[in-house]
Amino acid sequence: MVRLPSLIPFLIFIMCLYLVSQLSQCSTVLNHERRSNSSGRSIFRRNVHQSVTKVLSQMWQFSPRAHFTKKQLETDDKFINLTALPSNDERAMNAVQIIINRGYPVASYSVTTSDGYILELHRIPGRKGQTSDLGTGKPVWLQHGLLCSSADWLITPSDQSLAFILADLGYDVWLGNARGNVYSRKHKTLTHTQKSYWDFSWDEMGKFDIPAVLNFILFKTERKKLIYIGHSMGCSMFFVAMATYPELQSKIETMVALAPATSLAHMTSPLFRLAPFIKPLEFLFRLLKTRAFLSQESYLNYFQRKFCLKNIGWAGLCRNVLFLLLGDDTTNIDVEILRVLDGNTPAGTSVRTVAQFAMNFNSGPTFIPYDFGPVGNYLRYKQFRPPPYDLGKVKVPVYLFYGENDRLVTPKDIEWLASKLPNVKELVKVDDKHYNHASFLISKNNNVLLNNQLISFLPSPN
Repeated sequence: MVRLPSLIPFLIFIMCLYLVSQLSQCSTVLNHERRSNSSGRSIFRRNVHQSVTKVLSQMWQFSPRAHFTKKQLETDDKFINLTALPSNDERAMNAVQIIINRGYPVASYSVTTSDGYILELHRIPGRKGQTSDLGTGKPVWLQHGLLCSSADWLITPSDQSLAFILADLGYDVWLGNARGNVYSRKHKTLTHTQKSYWDFSWDEMGKFDIPAVLNFILFKTERKKLIYIGHSMGCSMFFVAMATYPELQSKIETMVALAPATSLAHMTSPLFRLAPFIKPLEFLFRLLKTRAFLSQESYLNYFQRKFCLKNIGWAGLCRNVLFLLLGDDTTNIDVEILRVLDGNTPAGTSVRTVAQFAMNFNSGPTFIPYDFGPVGNYLRYKQFRPPPYDLGKVKVPVYLFYGENDRLVTPKDIEWLASKLPNVKELVKVDDKHYNHASFLISKNNNVLLNNQLISFLPSPN
């Protein structure tokens, strides 16, 4: 039986489905049921089927259809494609297993932060099939974004995945996992079932996770500097760390920011409609004793596994929910990766981390730490409002990439960030009008749109 707190993210998901599908047919179905007698149940079922069929058929025209094969697209005119998704054994694999399955060397480490969180760190120390001279290349650290994990860098084919491409070029690739995700759920004294475990946001990720992992990588590789590549919240964490501990900047050779989340003042995702109510929503989550958001054991993950992978039609519907929130990009997604994507995402985080995104939207063009309310802020920051992070202190070389169709991190917010960072080397708009927040990880055209140019900015792997 599902506990009530675990239903909250699921209900939010259902609300999104409602917005996308516009189920106006429901009243018709219910009217039919009222008029029916002994055959009411069969009439109801038939009309539910017809209503859902019509809705999904309408959405199907916007789903990622272009890349589907002719066999996959064979379907009855009155219903969406019921063809099963292509099988993919990596759906049930974790990040380490995926790396092994692709034929690359791999290592896994545990890194303990100064506040007691134990983070899992994955490493690809060499090219495909390489067995000697491992870890001799220049270290590159890839850090995921909100609700993601190290696996999100690995879900596309090896010749399209930035992590594997960098490994084949001779870089020593390190994949981070932020506290609270599926790989980093341990603590020296706490368990993830305790509410105090989840009392963190990206502030703590920047102040504790980044320094711990940075120093660990440099110690293991016996290097003085590394290359940092972050996506979304992976950039937020980095900027917090560099602004808080400027001395760490001497250990960063280059930073590449993919859709960096700082100011979110111009966010256009439907999620922003919830932002003004973030404090009441946080209170509700606390009242229901829910501190983890979209963790692996959440009911949303059950729903996702149960329905989103049933067939191509349902997969298209679920991807369109993602596009609703992040921006439409139906031309760049490959059906072959859907099973792996849904098997590894979402990876979970704290409610407080998600709330901080809303707070940065509410605060306008600025980049602030977590807002504890007037009293909490005064106790924590000695002022009634959270003091913005000084991005002018972040003096490492930064390359900024953004998508024109990103609804979470919009071009206007990227331009604001570029105006605050003192050492921006390049500000790059990806050359595709459909490119969105998730495209940085899942686009089948990323070699042309992103990877080739990004790699050209990096120092030599030697």
